[in-house]
Amino acid sequence: MSRSRLAASEGFTLIELLVVILIIGILAAIALPIFLNQRDKAQDASAKTAVSTAAKAVEAYNTEHDDSYAGVTLADLKRIEPSLVNAPGLSVTSTAKAYTVAVASVGNGGSFSIARADDGSVVRDCTNPGQATCRASLDAQGNRW
Repeated sequence: MSRSRLAASEGFTLIELLVVILIIGILAAIALPIFLNQRDKAQDASAKTAVSTAAKAVEAYNTEHDDSYAGVTLADLKRIEPSLVNAPGLSVTSTAKAYTVAVASVGNGGSFSIARADDGSVVRDCTNPGQATCRASLDAQGNRW
């Protein structure tokens, strides 16, 4: 009876356990960078949303102030659009016919901006080309995002 117990195959061998651990390690090595990159993309998307909202607030300011962007401040933008209170690194510069708004991205350490020129053309740019959702090259209109 004791010989039949010794011959029975119960449990896993050391080789089988090592193979399973190796497979799990390979899968983790592949998946971890993908998950980390998704976090940066989400933080970039949040910055893009905030800068788009800020640009709309500047346009609303323009409507309220006789067709002029001059003198718009961060306080004005936050009054027009309260969600901008949480926008990291929000900045705005303006002249009578042009403006630039920018918001920092927590993900890649750069920022996203929207600039309106005197002629009415709008350019979307970012400070870290080629990282996360900031394209390395400009499109036909001069935009990176």
